[in-house]
Amino acid sequence: MFRCDQCGECCRHLDQSPLDSNLHEGNGVCRYLRGNLCSIYDERPLLCRIDACYPIFFADQMTYEEYLQLNYEACKEFKKQKAHRNLK
Repeated sequence: MFRCDQCGECCRHLDQSPLDSNLHEGNGVCRYLRGNLCSIYDERPLLCRIDACYPIFFADQMTYEEYLQLNYEACKEFKKQKAHRNLK
């Protein structure tokens, strides 16, 4: 299971994927993000559900462990970008 620390950074970078274009208004920040939390968490889109996406979209492309690792790496990169922005 993907372990999320609820930093909200993935929800601030939606402009990096055309699949998420309907969730933001051109600024990359999810319209449902409040602070660091999702205001529609229980009804959030499938693409926002990391564990649920795996069997539907990625199981034939990689192992679950590889999939989790890629998601953790993206999470780490988003946090690194935030830290870099905060230094400016």
